[in-house]
Amino acid sequence: MDLLSFVAVPALAYLVMAALVAVDAVVPAIPGEVAVISSGALAAAGHLNVAWAIVAATLGALAGDLAVHGMSRKALPGALERYRLGRRLKTRITEAHERMGSTSAAAIIAARFIPLGRTTMSAAAGVAGIPPRRFAVIAFAAGLIWSSWAVGLGYVTGSVTDAPLWLQVAIGAAVGVLVGVWAGAAHTIVRTRRRMTERARAAEAAEVDEPSPSRPVELVA
Repeated sequence: MDLLSFVAVPALAYLVMAALVAVDAVVPAIPGEVAVISSGALAAAGHLNVAWAIVAATLGALAGDLAVHGMSRKALPGALERYRLGRRLKTRITEAHERMGSTSAAAIIAARFIPLGRTTMSAAAGVAGIPPRRFAVIAFAAGLIWSSWAVGLGYVTGSVTDAPLWLQVAIGAAVGVLVGVWAGAAHTIVRTRRRMTERARAAEAAEVDEPSPSRPVELVA
């Protein structure tokens, strides 16, 4: 059965795409993003509906993220507690989450566009103890934004070129990878600058708090 014959039953196509996106959270090798971009290209050709493709991708992303968060929240912390390195890792994750504070939602959403960021951030949120309800709201927003971007990317690629479907998907996937790499590099730069700023402030505070050496008392003859 070729791809066009498969999408002749749109409901089945949406279900399969949602499943691929969900499993992609646990097994990143699954081409979930490629499937979503493909749905956009197929929508441009009139075989699928853009809105339903976004809905399916969003629900699949939410299901996968919740699965990783749930496993990390229940099983991973106990496993980390068994080893010294694991305990250090858990402490660092918790401290990082506390430093993020109100920006943790933005970090989780941004990680959705970084290669392997989705899985890593969902696991970190679980280990850090973010409540499932709060994480579900953030994951839903992240999935909706990402799904709209990926489906839209495939739709635009399919609309502006008459290339074969596989080439449209390849172009869209390449653009998606480039954007993800750029987002990851930008995130690393911002994080590095933030750490350098925090260290500089800590050093300045240490210098201010350091008591000045007492001056010797001069005896007047």
